[in-house]
Amino acid sequence: MRGKRGLGGVLTGAAVLWAGLWAGSQLAWRWAGLGVARRGRSATPTAALMLVGGPDPMVTPPMLDALHAAGVKATFFVDADAVARFPDLTRRIVEAGHSLGADLGGSAVSLPWVLISKLKRTRQAIQTATGEDIQFFTARPQAPPPSVLLAAHATGLTPVQGEPISAGLPAHLPQGRLLALSGTHSSTPDLLPPLLAELRARGYVPHPLPALPGLRPEHSGDLIPDLMGVVDVLYDRTGRIRRIGGHAHSLFRLGTAPYPLPTITLTDPTQPQGLSIAAGQRIAEFHLDSARLVQLAERPVAGRHVVKHSIHDLAAAMRDDPQWNTLPAVFSISIFSDVLRLYGFTVVELPAPMLRRLNWWSRTLRRAYGVSDLSRPHTPKLAVISRTELIRRFGERK
Repeated sequence: MRGKRGLGGVLTGAAVLWAGLWAGSQLAWRWAGLGVARRGRSATPTAALMLVGGPDPMVTPPMLDALHAAGVKATFFVDADAVARFPDLTRRIVEAGHSLGADLGGSAVSLPWVLISKLKRTRQAIQTATGEDIQFFTARPQAPPPSVLLAAHATGLTPVQGEPISAGLPAHLPQGRLLALSGTHSSTPDLLPPLLAELRARGYVPHPLPALPGLRPEHSGDLIPDLMGVVDVLYDRTGRIRRIGGHAHSLFRLGTAPYPLPTITLTDPTQPQGLSIAAGQRIAEFHLDSARLVQLAERPVAGRHVVKHSIHDLAAAMRDDPQWNTLPAVFSISIFSDVLRLYGFTVVELPAPMLRRLNWWSRTLRRAYGVSDLSRPHTPKLAVISRTELIRRFGERK
């Protein structure tokens, strides 16, 4: 028995050490890249399209056609040599209402003066071809951040880094993300129409970079929210919690946990006497996205709309997913419990020790995400509903 306990302690310690090293490496990389713009910051569900490379006479025209058909504007990141070879095609991009930026390419050994020279050449080529100046440039992710930032300082332009997309959209797409697609690969014209349709279906509004709300270079104040995001990822991996929904308004992550309060009897359409959930009984537990939760706490009307959309996601998961469709009930502890009461959840006050701990965590989140008024009360409570009652109310979207 002692051997098993010792092994368990070693494995636990190794897991904690790995998590700490992983979080530290993530934070160090983001620190090195401060000054690069990676996303827009807005409560509205937006995204930006970056088409990197070119222009290419075989690929660019069908991409322009796909964007025109969808009514979407993007930002084309072009390089000096291609612009010099195809100035008419470069002008066509601008005349279609899209914006331009510079594509520097780059590798892990890119020297700053090499990037600066290429950026200046590309900027001049764009000005010669179109009469337009640019605001942004991008380099490959492996390019050293100091070299990229020195190029930005030397030219006064803003470096941006997009999330590479080579197939469909990721299951979880935070608002304001920059989506980078190849501007020279033959598959991109075929990829664009379904990708743009999926963006619309999931509730995102695409923008070119100059029009993306809240786009700015990252600074040191962004590291704490980023670190909180790393904490959420580690928490979800440890607890086998996963996101549900996939829409821009999908707010919930779902897992399982023991019911933490005394036994409660819930309304259940299949049980006239009600459904009893005992303390410690394992049921489903849903969590709210921390960053979105703090934003929505400041915007209660928008918050109710997003929460209602997410309750439909929750009902679908509890009905259809074998991981949860045999569990009798689902609960959450959050500052949105009083909103959940409006949708049929039973709301229970928390005991004082738990409430003190959660109030501290709520204030920590709000401070980390930059909420201005920390004195405004947001009291966490527990909200719980039976699985069958949830499905009866929200199994179908109306």
